[in-house]
Amino acid sequence: MHTLSERLQAMQQKVALLVGEHKALQARANELEVEAHEHRRTAEVLKARVTELERENGVLRKARSAESGPGTTGTKERIDELVHEIDRCLALLTPEAAR
Repeated sequence: MHTLSERLQAMQQKVALLVGEHKALQARANELEVEAHEHRRTAEVLKARVTELERENGVLRKARSAESGPGTTGTKERIDELVHEIDRCLALLTPEAAR
């Protein structure tokens, strides 16, 4: 059987271990909060870019419908590029929404 002083010493060691673990977890939580903030900022920037590209895409579609002739091919290519860029931005946003 353990003496009272041995039990107290074991308890102090456990408390010291738990305090150390708590500090480590608190530091990791702070790191994750910073990372989450960075991800939210990235998501906001990407959403703004998607909005900008969608607006530009709308303008180009209107211009395309107003045009006819040889210049239409260049406009179609530009629209395709914009749609592709919008798709890439949306793909980047998708993992952020899942978190």
